[in-house]
Amino acid sequence: MENNLQVIEQNGQLLVDSREVAEMVDKRHADLVRSIESYLVVIGQNAKLRSDNFFIESTYQAGTGKLYKHYLLTKQGCEMVANKMTGEKGVLFTTAYVTQFNEMEQNL
Repeated sequence: MENNLQVIEQNGQLLVDSREVAEMVDKRHADLVRSIESYLVVIGQNAKLRSDNFFIESTYQAGTGKLYKHYLLTKQGCEMVANKMTGEKGVLFTTAYVTQFNEMEQNL
């Protein structure tokens, strides 16, 4: 498993792309998007929680020119995804995102 997770900075916020997360945890991206959307339903039912503290909806253009949905995950979003995973993939993903986010935070 490749654990070189790319953390990007956007509007002062550190984020990772759901496509990279899916690849890293060996999950179909469509399945990860469906999981994230189920989390968003629950988050949306609690007035004290803001979904964009976890996941930011975005789009990307495929080679065909068609636009597809993906999410940008905050550190909290990564933690939520990691907490839903078990076994070696979950451990490796957790270590990768914690390491990358901490390195980026130190560089800022």
